[in-house]
Parts: sequence; C-alpha cells; structure tokens
Amino acid sequence: MIREPIRCEDEGFFGPDSISWRISGPTIFPGVVGTGAYFFLNPWLANIGVSNSTGATDPWKRIVLTAEYMFAIYFGDRATAQHAADLVNQMHDHVKGTWGPTGDRVHCASEPRNLMWLLIPYGQAALDAYDAYGPRRLTAEERDRYWREESTIVGDLNRIPRELMPQSQAEVDAYLETERANLALTEVGLYVYNVFAPKPTTGVVPALMALPMRIVLATGLAITPNYLVRLYGMVPYPAAIKTAIRITHRPLFAALTATPGLRDAIPLSVSAPVRTLVRQARAAARTGRYDPVTTDSAGPLPVVDRVSL
Repeated sequence: MIREPIRCEDEGFFGPDSISWRISGPTIFPGVVGTGAYFFLNPWLANIGVSNSTGATDPWKRIVLTAEYMFAIYFGDRATAQHAADLVNQMHDHVKGTWGPTGDRVHCASEPRNLMWLLIPYGQAALDAYDAYGPRRLTAEERDRYWREESTIVGDLNRIPRELMPQSQAEVDAYLETERANLALTEVGLYVYNVFAPKPTTGVVPALMALPMRIVLATGLAITPNYLVRLYGMVPYPAAIKTAIRITHRPLFAALTATPGLRDAIPLSVSAPVRTLVRQARAAARTGRYDPVTTDSAGPLPVVDRVSL
C-alpha cells in the first residue's frame, strides 16, 4: 500500500505505548483470518467489498491490503496516516453497490455502517489473537482503552461519527451481537471459503507453503466465534482443541516476536515498504530520533496505492 520513501516525522497518532502497536506483531496473522471470517459474512458489505476490489479474484490480498492500511495508520507518522486515510476515503466515496432481495438498495462504501463492520471486527480479532498467542492477556481496562481511545482515532480518520464508535469492550460485544442477525453465507462467502479451504498439494514448493497456511488457518479459526464458523458450513473446533492450538502455538509466536528481523517481517505477505515503515517506527520510538521535516529535504509523502481496501 505504501511505497518509498518512508519517513518517520513523529510517533504518529499512537506510539510505542499503544495497544495498537502491541497487537500488530506476529499475532496479527491469525487476527486477519478472524477479520476475514467476519467481513465476508456480511451480505451488504461483502458484495460491495468484493465486487469493487481485488477481493473478487484474491480475497487473501484483500485482507492483507486492509492490514497494510491499518499498519500505515498505527505506525506511520501523522502525515502518513492522514494521507493514507484521505486517499482511502476518496476511493470509498466513489464505490457503490446494491443489495437486498431485488438488488434495489444502493449503498456507498464510505457509509459509517460499512466502515464500522471493517474496523470493529479487525480490532476485535486482533485483540483476541493477541490474547490467545501473545505474551499475556490484555486486561479489561486495556481492552476498554483500545476501544475508547485508539479505535476512536481510526474512526475519526475514516470519518465515522464519534457517537457511533463503541467506547468499551462491552459496547463492542453488544454491537457484534446486534449485527449477528444480519450475517449470512452468500456466494461471496462461499467463494472465499473455497479459496481458503485446505486442499491436497503436489510439488515441493506448494507442500512447503501448505504447512504455514494450515497453521495460520488453524490459529485463526481457534479464535473465531463458533457462530461464524457454523455460517461457513464448518464444524467449530471443540473447546479442548482450541485450547490445545493456543497452547501449542504460543511458543511459536513468542519466538517470532523475540527474534530480531522477524517480529516486523510477519506477516511476510505485506509489502516490503510497509515492513520498513513498521521497523523504522519502532527504531525511532526506541531512540527518540525522528526524521526532521524541512521543505528542502523532506521529499514527498509516501505514496498510497489507489486500491479499494
């Protein structure tokens, strides 16, 4: 999503003490799987989100682009985050779709209802993934702080009225429960399921890639609510299996987090400039040295690709 040059003028809207930085390490991989499980079961959003973006041909790329956008907002300096949000808002203003039994209901991607169904499930899945595979569970106060302070900033950047954004985990739980009645498996959701469903592989390279993909899917499904899994026509993991997946994979995520060069190289599927942005933001926060901005040396802002996120 972001192309070089990469610049860290300031610590941005969040900074190293934020929950947003904490949940954006290696555990974000199962988190984006959980996000996709929510996203593609919403008929009125899945239709517009897939038919007007790369989701129509590559739903994984659609999810990764969303993660890249969130990384730009979380780790970019204020100018980078605002620049990314402005371009995405402009794109969303021109993306429209229809839904309903007769296809006569027109809606726009920039409507708060659409944007909330992306931002809130993304945050929920990222928090749940960190709780399952991170070094420790977030406290109730930390979760509430994320929704009250940090998620609200993301909502502001995406022009969602503050009064609509949930301010606590309890309000998020109520929101997700309310939206539950609107979810259904459509042709879009079935297509996504078929793309991600494990398949027999032949050849060395596909076989090598199959294992990490199965790990990602298993760890993601272990944090996905059972009612979402059932809507895809799958049988949810029993509670004991979920617990076993979390226990056995937590050391893997701990090792990735503790290994220099790997913490911010995961997920590997994001673009190199975005990984560079994250590494440079962490380095600047660690040293307190941010790039000065002058009219002679600052150069242009990072470029944000005009893709539907």
